[in-house]
Amino acid sequence: MKTKKLILLLTILFLFFLFSCEKEETNLPISTSGFISTGTWIGDYWPTEEWRTCTPEEVGMDSEKLDELNDDIQLLLELHIDVHSVVVVKNGYIIAEQYYSGDYGIDSLHRIHSCTKSITSALLGIAIEQGYISNENTLMTSYFPEYEIENMTSEKQQITLKHLLTMSAGLEWYEVEYLYSDERNTYRQWISSDDKVKFVLDRPTITSPGEEYSYNTGISHLLSAIIEKSTGTKTDSFALKNIFKPLGIKDYYWPIDNRGITYGGNGAKLKPRDLAKFGYLFLKNGMWDGNQIVPENWVETSQQKHINRKYIPNYYYGYHWWVSNQNSYSAVGYAGQWLIIIPENDLVVVFNNQFTDGDDLQMRTPERLLNNYIIPAIK
Repeated sequence: MKTKKLILLLTILFLFFLFSCEKEETNLPISTSGFISTGTWIGDYWPTEEWRTCTPEEVGMDSEKLDELNDDIQLLLELHIDVHSVVVVKNGYIIAEQYYSGDYGIDSLHRIHSCTKSITSALLGIAIEQGYISNENTLMTSYFPEYEIENMTSEKQQITLKHLLTMSAGLEWYEVEYLYSDERNTYRQWISSDDKVKFVLDRPTITSPGEEYSYNTGISHLLSAIIEKSTGTKTDSFALKNIFKPLGIKDYYWPIDNRGITYGGNGAKLKPRDLAKFGYLFLKNGMWDGNQIVPENWVETSQQKHINRKYIPNYYYGYHWWVSNQNSYSAVGYAGQWLIIIPENDLVVVFNNQFTDGDDLQMRTPERLLNNYIIPAIK
């Protein structure tokens, strides 16, 4: 076992120094107790009030393999890679869970960054179901008659909500091409703008709608503005009524921009267990305790491979979800926030972290941990 851990440590050290820069040392309080859950599987239920726990073996998983996941994370922490928490849910029960940072615990709100986009998408589906919006094929510009939109072209006039949902609007936007600290990053320019809706609407078109994927947080903010215009309700309040309260999510944080519009693409904070609830809602096809919270057809459409993800191999983009070639789909956020849903295995996994901007090795760590330990743990 010591030899195996030594080999694993040397491998991680090699990869870390190959792909990332050295970080300053920090003191990281590490909690190592109780990673593997205890308890017995006693039947199906809805975790509205609280999650139940059971041993991995109760739901057909291997505790020893999951312990190797925890061992790997301990080595990452020794390298000062800031893993904050992991929650593994199988068959509706938490089978493994740990909080590794002294700044966050089981009841702490954690910033989920762009995982916010997947919640905004779900809310748009609900707004369509409730009749506030006709469908995702309606035109983007029809919702903003108060603006004199710059760089108006026939292509821009054809942008639909579906193009926004799939990040294929064709607008000029460079968010993943540069670090967020780089002045050339369009997101950085957008976040400093006085009118964040107009900033997005005014962007030039460089490709035809639906032709090419381009990651664009501003697009998600437009969707939030459209939800607010259509429902007459703030996006966070619409979420509270239609998702958070039904799921028993009592604590959350969701900021607004300087014009009072709820940020549609980033900024929300949830407890890791509550983010897992949102994932479990989608795992159950939008159903919760006998009520259809998110339309089933919207859940199905959201996880389809609508367009290839630029720069990310083996991933497509759904309706604000990352869709992989391995029968899973995920909500993914800056600094290593991952909500992973694997329907065929009845599995939901949440990772919260604080990874270094631009470090691809760190960013893909949750995916590596999933494929190396969690999936192999399924008996």
